[in-house]
Amino acid sequence: MSGKHISYCLNNLEALYAKKSNIDDIALVTEGGGQRGIFTAGVLDIFFEHDFNPFSLLIGTSAGSLNLASYICEQKKHAYRVITEITTKKQFFSYTKLFSARGGMNLDWLLEQTQTNLKLDWETGRKNMTNRTVLATASGIDHKQTGYFDLNSDKWDQHLKASCAIPVLNRKPIYSEEHYWVDGGLHAPIPAIEAYKRGYKNIVVIRTNPIGCNGNHEWLNRVKLSLPKTKTAELIDMLLTHEQAYNETEAFLLNPPDDVNIFEIHPHRALKSKLIGSDIHSLNHDYEHGKHIGQYFLRTMMSYCQCDCCQSA
Repeated sequence: MSGKHISYCLNNLEALYAKKSNIDDIALVTEGGGQRGIFTAGVLDIFFEHDFNPFSLLIGTSAGSLNLASYICEQKKHAYRVITEITTKKQFFSYTKLFSARGGMNLDWLLEQTQTNLKLDWETGRKNMTNRTVLATASGIDHKQTGYFDLNSDKWDQHLKASCAIPVLNRKPIYSEEHYWVDGGLHAPIPAIEAYKRGYKNIVVIRTNPIGCNGNHEWLNRVKLSLPKTKTAELIDMLLTHEQAYNETEAFLLNPPDDVNIFEIHPHRALKSKLIGSDIHSLNHDYEHGKHIGQYFLRTMMSYCQCDCCQSA
C-alpha cells in the first residue's frame, strides 16, 4: 500500500472520493504562524463542538502549540480570545519597542493572561493528557536541535513561551532545560516528520499557510558570505534553516512513505490575517474559514474512517 495525501480546503473535493479505511493511533500536528493561528482555532473549535479528539499524539509549533493547549483543556473559543483580545494589545506587541533590547513582543504578559484573565483549565487538560502526549516544539539556538516539550508538566508555561519566541520580535531566547530556545518554526515549522518517527502512520495536519507557499531565498547565501559574524548573517541563517525545514516537511506531506496517510487541513490561499498586526475583521474571517474547513473535514472523515470517534462525531 502506497502513502496517501488527502487535502481538505475550499473547493477541493478529493476527500469525498477517498477510500474508506479503519484507522487508529492518529496524530495531530499544528503549524504556527502568529495571528494566522486563528484559522487553527476555528478548526479545533469545531472538533471540540463535535467531541472529536481521537488523537493520542498532538504536536504544535508556536501559535499551534497555544491552540493545542486550549483544545486539550476543552475551552471553546479560548484560543480565539487569546488571539483577538491578547495578541492585539500594545502590552503584547509594540512596533515602537521592536528594536529595544527586549524586542516588540512580551511573551511573559501573554502567558500571564493564560493564568489570570484567560486562564487555561489545566485540571481538565491534565486529565485529557493521561492517555495522550501533547508536545510543543522549540528550536535550540545553542545546540541546533529541536526540542519537543511535554505540556503535561509544571513548566508548561515555559514550554509554550519557548515554542512561541519568534526571533527578532522576541529578542531574548528562552532559557530552559540548560539550553536557549526560540520559536519551534525555525527547525520544525510543521512537525509531521516527528509524528512519523514516533510510529504514527495516520497524521492530521492543520496548516495556516496554503500548500506551496514557502519562498526560496537561496540567493541570500551569497549575501551572507560578505557578512561574517554579524546579526544580519545570523538572521539569514535562521531564514534559510526555516526554509529548508519547511520544504523538507512539505515534500514529506505531499509524498508520504508507504502506509502513511496524511490528512491535511489548510487554507486554499493566503489568509487575511498576518503574523502580527491583523485587524479584527481579518481575524474573524479566518476563524470562520477554519470552522468551515473543520466541518468539511469531519463530514468527509466520518465517511472515510470507520473508527469509533468518527462514527460518533
